[in-house]
Amino acid sequence: MNKNNILKIISCSLLVLLIFLISGCSLIQQYRSSLINEIRNEYVEYEQNITVSDIEDALVVASDVAKSASIGVLVKSKSFMSGDVSGSAVILKRVENNNKTYTYTAVTNRHVSGVKSSSERYVYLGVDNNGKSIYVDAELVVYDSTYDLALLKFTTGLLLNVASINTEEPKVGSFAIAVGSPYNLEGFFNTVTVGSVSAVNRVYQDEDVNGNTVKNNFLQHDASINSGNSGGGLFDIYGRLIGINTWKIAGNLSDDYVGLNFAIPVKEVVERFKDYL
Repeated sequence: MNKNNILKIISCSLLVLLIFLISGCSLIQQYRSSLINEIRNEYVEYEQNITVSDIEDALVVASDVAKSASIGVLVKSKSFMSGDVSGSAVILKRVENNNKTYTYTAVTNRHVSGVKSSSERYVYLGVDNNGKSIYVDAELVVYDSTYDLALLKFTTGLLLNVASINTEEPKVGSFAIAVGSPYNLEGFFNTVTVGSVSAVNRVYQDEDVNGNTVKNNFLQHDASINSGNSGGGLFDIYGRLIGINTWKIAGNLSDDYVGLNFAIPVKEVVERFKDYL
């Protein structure tokens, strides 16, 4: 084989290799472009199907559903050593009686229910058609010694809604709707605030009924709560109960802690009070 033939073979080989590399790069580029376009199209499609208006409508409906099962609690102390306590509660059970009345069971916080005091207990149901406040006698059914939970029972002729329960662990970042009556029971009855679930399975030190330190599990969220929200519900975007608001980290006056709010997971409520629900 002469020198000219060898050079021709080498030139042809290089040309074939160059064509392969160019076509290979083109295929890789096309694959990457196709993959990127697929991801982008998937995102755009999702964005087009769900609008801000859709989310707003869902939150409005969920809030209405949550409020329909939410009530206020007032505990009037008979002792001069302690004052009245107000809070919130969520209806979990309804039984129809023969006399056209209904008996309800509602969950609240133990510290709202007046466990250790000789007290008169009432639930607040809002106002009637004449604007008159509706208070109904309530009784303490049971309380949990570890978690800050208690059940109240009351009877009325009013037909009230019962909360739907979602015992599945909520996803971090999902919507959280808090319903309660902060600051002033009648003035701010069933106030709604919206935030998101910040963390799940947040273990924190708490006090049991005897004042002993225990470690309990909480949902952390940033839907605003204040004094009076205790015992009120935390709901998902479908209006289902996912927790009972109990406490928040406020710190001192000089601290800037915001949105560190905690609710007892509803599965703990169901587990502890299953014989009553």
